[in-house]
Amino acid sequence: MRSRILALAYLLFLALAGGVQAQSDGEPQPGPATVEAESAPALGYLEGTIRRIARDATGSGTALVETRDGRVLEATLPGPDPFTGEVLPPFEVGDRVEVYFSPDPRGGTSYVVVDWIRRPALLLLVATFLVVSVLVARLKGLRAFLATASSLALIILVIIPAIVSGQNAVLVSLLGVGGILFLAIYFVHGVNWSTTAALAGTFLATIVTMLLGILFSNLTHLTGLGSEDAAMIAASLPAVELRGLMLAGLLIGALGALTDITIVQASVVRELAHADPELSSMGLYRRGMNVGLDHIGSLVNTLVLAYTGAALPLLVLLGQGELGFARAVNVELIAAEVVHTLVGSIGLILAVPVTTLIATLMFRGGRFPIEAGERTHTHHHAH
Repeated sequence: MRSRILALAYLLFLALAGGVQAQSDGEPQPGPATVEAESAPALGYLEGTIRRIARDATGSGTALVETRDGRVLEATLPGPDPFTGEVLPPFEVGDRVEVYFSPDPRGGTSYVVVDWIRRPALLLLVATFLVVSVLVARLKGLRAFLATASSLALIILVIIPAIVSGQNAVLVSLLGVGGILFLAIYFVHGVNWSTTAALAGTFLATIVTMLLGILFSNLTHLTGLGSEDAAMIAASLPAVELRGLMLAGLLIGALGALTDITIVQASVVRELAHADPELSSMGLYRRGMNVGLDHIGSLVNTLVLAYTGAALPLLVLLGQGELGFARAVNVELIAAEVVHTLVGSIGLILAVPVTTLIATLMFRGGRFPIEAGERTHTHHHAH
C-alpha cells in the first residue's frame, strides 16, 4: 500500500512538472552500435525505443535500440526463465525500454534490455483521472485533484527529504499532516466553520492514531525491518529510523479516510443545529452520532479491505507455505500490517465522536448560521 502511494505521488509530481520528454519515433540510420562517451559512468541506465529484434531458437536474442539522444546500440534481450523456460518479458519492436549498461570483460560496454518505460501510460492514466474528476465534480473535482497533487508533492519534496536526512520521521510526518490537512480540507471544501471543526477533529484523531501506533509498535516489538524495501533502506540510508518511517506511513495512510468522515460529521452537526436551534448539547451530539455510526461501518470496512488488497500477494505466498495462522500473524511483515490496519481503524472510529463533540460545542443553539454559498456543501453531506 505504501509503495503504491509513493508511486502515485511520483506520477502526479511528474504531471505537475510538465510530464516526460517526448521520444523520437523515426527510423534509425543503419550503422554499427555505438557506445557511451568516455565521460559517462561505468554503470547506469539508458532509455530508448526498440527498432529491430533478432532471436535465436532458444528465445534469447538482441535488440537494436535507439536512445533518446538519437544513438543506436545493440542490447541483449533477456533469455528464457531458468525454471519455466518461458521468455520473460516478451519485448517487441516499438517498445520504449530501459537499457542497463556495464563494463564488458573485453574492455567495451555491454547493454541489456531490462524493463519497459511505463511513465507515458501512467501519465495518461493521471490525465484520465483529472478529466473524469472535472467532468463529474466540476470545479470541486479540479480543486480535489490539485490538492491531492500538492499534498503528494509535499510528501516527496518536504517529508521524504527530511526523513532521509535523519530527522524524526513521526514528528516530520505529523507536521506534514498539518499542511496536507489545510490542502485537503480548506482548499477543496472552502474556509468556513464546518471545515474548521473538521480540521480540528482530524488533527486530534491523527495525534491519537500516532500515540496508538507508537504504543503498539513497542508492544509488538516491530523493528521496521519486515520488508525488502526496509532492508534496502537500512543498507543505503543508515540515518533513517525505520520504526519511525513505519509510523509515518501509518499516519499518512489513515489521513484520507479521516478527512472524509470528519467533514461529514461537522457538516451534519451544523445542519442539525441550524435546523433546530432548541436542541440541547446532548441531543445535538446524539443525533450527530446517529449519522456518524453508519459512516463508521462503511469506512472501517473500506480501510481494512484496502490494506488487505494491497497485501494480497503476500497472503497468497504465505498460504502456499507451511506456516499456520498463528505463525503467519507473528511474522513482522504481517504483524505490521495488522497494526497499521487496526490502529488506523481505531483512529477513524475515534474521529467521529471527537469531531461531533467539537462541532456540537461550536454550533449548538444555531450559532454560526450557514451562508448561502455553504448550503450546497453542508446539505449534500447531511444526506
